[in-house]
Amino acid sequence: MLNKHDVVPLYAQLERILREKILTGEFKDGEPIPSEAELTKTYNITRTTVRKAIGNLVQEGLLYQAHGKGTFVRLQEIKYSIWNFEGFTDYLRKRGEHPVSRVLEQKGVRLDSGDYWKLKRARGVQKNEKVLFLTIDTSYIPLRKFAGIDRYDFSRESLYDVMRKEYHVYPRNSEVVIQPVTSDDTMKEIFDLDNVRSLLKAKGIVTDERGDELEKVEIVYGPNIEFKLMTKMR
Repeated sequence: MLNKHDVVPLYAQLERILREKILTGEFKDGEPIPSEAELTKTYNITRTTVRKAIGNLVQEGLLYQAHGKGTFVRLQEIKYSIWNFEGFTDYLRKRGEHPVSRVLEQKGVRLDSGDYWKLKRARGVQKNEKVLFLTIDTSYIPLRKFAGIDRYDFSRESLYDVMRKEYHVYPRNSEVVIQPVTSDDTMKEIFDLDNVRSLLKAKGIVTDERGDELEKVEIVYGPNIEFKLMTKMR
């Protein structure tokens, strides 16, 4: 139960209880948690307190809300990887936020393994009237598999949505390495940095269920993005 005499706010206490129930499997992935009314009655607190706790867990990525249906657990066990790597647009949509892309460069290039379409984008989220850029993504897309990919406007469309809907190809797996990188002029402008910073870069490939390469990718993460890694100890 909650301790109303504790210095820890009630919403934070409830948040901790719900998080523990999710991580221990009492509330299972994809299942609904108790309603706001049920939590209000169970813990003898206000609905405002309940909503604040749930809102924080939604932002954390442990819960998601479906309009008219309730609040559900979103906790997927991480397998064979310590990095939760997925499409940027998919990630923000799950959080109920509005993704924004700004194309920095797009052109055909020749690599050792063939002809590719190079697509470099700043990726961010709309915060009121301002865009907060979180990553700079560089994708190299094999033209042998995605002929005509250059006709799409990737400032408005999701790359993975186009792969799935137009080419019937489904990104399934990624293999990336993480390394430090020093910010250059482009990174300083996009991430609004006052001086040179050390940032993180992920570099690797994305494949389909058969292991065929769909994308060579490099992602530089700005200072406003954070990672939460969750797995089960055996």
